[in-house]
Amino acid sequence: MDYTISNNAKLFDELLQVLNNHRSEPGVVEALEDLKAAKVNYLQRSIDHMMNCLVLAIHDLIVNPPNTELKKDLIAVIHRYYTGIFEAGSKLTEMAREYEASGGQPLSHDEILEEVDGRRGGAR
Repeated sequence: MDYTISNNAKLFDELLQVLNNHRSEPGVVEALEDLKAAKVNYLQRSIDHMMNCLVLAIHDLIVNPPNTELKKDLIAVIHRYYTGIFEAGSKLTEMAREYEASGGQPLSHDEILEEVDGRRGGAR
């Protein structure tokens, strides 16, 4: 499992935990079940089914608007994920600088393609 998939699965887990903590509120159990199904479909790479389940989960929360505490908890999880998206680019740039400063040479375009093909099991 690559970093993106595990990072997205972690987002699902955090959202599921928030919903589980608020399961006594109207519509939350339904949203929780729909979000569980979305995660399973995501991990199985069934993106069409995942999207359907996400829409169902969102619908459950729109029909039964979350109270202030649930809303605050959901926003906190989404904000952490959102912030992480923008931090990833700067972290990669810093790692590249450190690599070059220690004498490492960046790969050429062809070397990058060979590396990708090798990891995917293809041959160029």
